[in-house]
Amino acid sequence: MGWIRDVKTMIEDLQRVSPFMRVWGPLLNAPMVLGGLVFIYRFEAALILVTCVGSVLVAAQIHKRAPFARLSSLVHVVWLPLFPYLVQVLIDRGVADLYSAWLAFVTLTMGICLAFDALNTALYLSSSNNKYEGADR
Repeated sequence: MGWIRDVKTMIEDLQRVSPFMRVWGPLLNAPMVLGGLVFIYRFEAALILVTCVGSVLVAAQIHKRAPFARLSSLVHVVWLPLFPYLVQVLIDRGVADLYSAWLAFVTLTMGICLAFDALNTALYLSSSNNKYEGADR
């Protein structure tokens, strides 16, 4: 189960070098996975669960080959088609129950994540310093 070890190593490395990632990583991924499992019978929840797990697996492989590279932000590109879909679902449904509140949380956190990803990708393309700050510690 090398891919599990790769994910574990990536998480440990990110938490070691970034106080921000100690908070953001679990805040972003844990609710997506837990909610995806709780609401697995709902189409959007299954999409979120598969997309989240897939993103983490791909991120671990990028980290394995290029640790702390800003390019790892590209793993969230798979969220680009899902993000506007989730926004539309929320517009249609409103936030009326626990499921739609969870969808709103996922959509908000992923929107923030996509903004960070755009910044990291721009920094990667425009700079010779392609590693996250603190990654050399």
